Amino acid sequence: MNISIAIADTNKSYRERLVEVLQEYEDLSVSVFTNAERLEETLQTKNFDIVFFDPDICDKKMTFYNTKMNVCMYSDEARNTNLYSDCVKVLKYQRISKIYKDIVKAYADKVGNWADFDRSQNTRLVSVYSPIGGSGKTTISLALASKLTSLGKSVLLLSMEQMDSSACMNPHTEEEDGIIALLQAVVENSNFELKLKGATKKGLNGIFYVEGFERIVDYNTVDKEEIYQVVDKIRKSGSYDVVIFDMNSCYDTICQVVFEQADSILVVERAGELALKKLEMFAQQAIAKEYIAKMYKICNFVDNNTKKSEALTVESIGNVHNYGTQALKEVIQAIMTKEAINVNVLTK
Repeated sequence: MNISIAIADTNKSYRERLVEVLQEYEDLSVSVFTNAERLEETLQTKNFDIVFFDPDICDKKMTFYNTKMNVCMYSDEARNTNLYSDCVKVLKYQRISKIYKDIVKAYADKVGNWADFDRSQNTRLVSVYSPIGGSGKTTISLALASKLTSLGKSVLLLSMEQMDSSACMNPHTEEEDGIIALLQAVVENSNFELKLKGATKKGLNGIFYVEGFERIVDYNTVDKEEIYQVVDKIRKSGSYDVVIFDMNSCYDTICQVVFEQADSILVVERAGELALKKLEMFAQQAIAKEYIAKMYKICNFVDNNTKKSEALTVESIGNVHNYGTQALKEVIQAIMTKEAINVNVLTK
């Protein structure tokens, strides 16, 4: 996807910084204008998807030909913002990465959903699951995503927990909608690929992530078809080599949908009498038997006295030692660098 955007601003230093950053986004093709006359003249003969302009570039209202969306840079100092009440407005002096996200989100709503696409040939979906509470699923998810990123893979981490525990490493912000925005894109039939770009952030160790659920009510009201389409469209976008889903410990509608679409399901086990019993019970469930062909397991909190379960007869990709009370970031780094984990089987 390539979006042509015209930037129009008379402030040379700000314009150059804005263009420098926006040109780093591969989906944007950027043109620059320093005065309104040249912009209007060009628009009569050339099509742009977006015009992003300072309203004070001209004291009269400009006429925009051949554009899909016009975005006014508003600021406290701008005099002519009121001339463009019909335009999308984006705050001028803020992080340029946020400007990009705001423009992309607005454009996704403007152009609507495009024809179905499928660039998923090389995208692998990995579900990290455990029936055992406190097994360290989120730690394993973060470590696997970090390891794969360090190997040159483009990785998206998406929490499917009722409340996103990975937020301790990949924080939520008030200005981002995360997974809720993706669900809304499905419901409203807006452009999903652009919504995904707008919702994605870069976090720990270069992992890409979308903010997960913060409210249980949002999680509990997700429709099965909506979450199916979100997962399906993420794969079809072809934006990532690997998508890792950090799952709840229960088996509910969301888990069922992800299991159906996942290429690999990594089951996390841990030591302890109750944990072993729960894994043994899980291995006897119809759901485990249905998906056993694409299941793998990894044992967490391993020490010299660890007794592992033999109930789930699937390939093990490795063990993770018990790092005790070390800080989570240090544990993730240690798993990345010290543990012999065969991540390749999850992406084959």
